[in-house]
Amino acid sequence: MEYYQKSPYRSGGRHKNQKKISGGMPELLLFYILPFIVFNSILFYCVTSTPDITLEVHDTNDYLSSEATMTVESWIPVKSMAVNMDGEELELTKGKRRSYTVPVTRNGVLEATVVGINGMSTTVFRHVNILDDNPPSFENATLEDGILTLRVSDSQSLVNPDSIYAVDSAGQQLSPLSTERMENTADNTIDYELKFEMDLNGLHVYIQDKAGNEAQKTFSTHKEGNLDVLEADNGAESVPDASGEQPLGEETNEAASESSSGDGTDASSPGEDVSIVIE
Repeated sequence: MEYYQKSPYRSGGRHKNQKKISGGMPELLLFYILPFIVFNSILFYCVTSTPDITLEVHDTNDYLSSEATMTVESWIPVKSMAVNMDGEELELTKGKRRSYTVPVTRNGVLEATVVGINGMSTTVFRHVNILDDNPPSFENATLEDGILTLRVSDSQSLVNPDSIYAVDSAGQQLSPLSTERMENTADNTIDYELKFEMDLNGLHVYIQDKAGNEAQKTFSTHKEGNLDVLEADNGAESVPDASGEQPLGEETNEAASESSSGDGTDASSPGEDVSIVIE
């Protein structure tokens, strides 16, 4: 009788093969699928990553100029960068780390664009309105006893009292008789009240703000009966403000009619000049 015995060698080999088959899935996940996912994730990030830009406009000290700082945060190398205002390219100056400064000399829209080496770009915008590019304004005028009283204001850098003067009809330069600073609590601004000796043939008044913006206006008078009616050269339409007053530059005939008595006779004595308020 013949007996057959299983070889332990073959049995062990089969056991080893079974272990290899059962351990193939973790190895496939660890050495093939996971690296594939990681690699493609990194590739996708590198292809689609955009630079991160911070654009900050600093406050101004003189209302004439300021500067903006651009900071770039990106793992991708930068291919190009540009900052322009209203289409005009501005010069960048390298600062600390990845920051850059650019001068700002006027109000407008500041645009910064950074392009990465992968071709992706980021653009940010900032509106600049902190600089003073508007001249002062004449608020109202009063003529009384040959003295012209003006109220002027400026909303940003304020009126420069040292720059105020007038030129009369003979070409002589006149300084104001007085310059008084007045707080305007209604809109939290500072106005100035100016007094000049009026030249009935015409007085040209010049004012500047502290940023150097200049405004000028010509005041003159004409007779309406016994009245010296004050007029300005701006030709503004008669649009009363909230207090019901007339705007600067309007010839107010109402003031002349109010100075007359109810029976049509002039309330003032013959030949007397009556001052007219223009507001």
